[in-house]
Amino acid sequence: MQKLCFILFGIIITTGAIAADLCVRNDAMVVALNPMYNGTANGSDNVNKTWSTRFSYGVVSGISACATDCTTQGCVATNQNMNVYSTDRHCYCKMLRPALSRWVYVGYYYNNCATVCASNCASNVASALALRRGLFRSINTLD
Repeated sequence: MQKLCFILFGIIITTGAIAADLCVRNDAMVVALNPMYNGTANGSDNVNKTWSTRFSYGVVSGISACATDCTTQGCVATNQNMNVYSTDRHCYCKMLRPALSRWVYVGYYYNNCATVCASNCASNVASALALRRGLFRSINTLD
């Protein structure tokens, strides 16, 4: 009886391992980005235009740019050629880690977009549901 239990246990364990090997690619990364959870601004650098936000499931980080495109918080910009050197009064965030997103609108800053955009990305990604939805949903729309 004891041998039978060990044999059945061994079959169950190896079947699961084989099934996992067949269904999961090597070096696959699975990250659950849930826009419903608020985070905490983890840091920003307005000179290098970088930002990061900490969530219970990990850190999300990216870059910021000041440009002109859509102007509703969380909307995905149609001009994806903007970069950290773009200049205007509208702030956009782009997530680089854990996945690459598109540029998403944060807000309008009359005089000082370039000096506050990265820090506003960090804080708004932490607190603004519309912005997180825009970032997380735009991951699968990259060309």
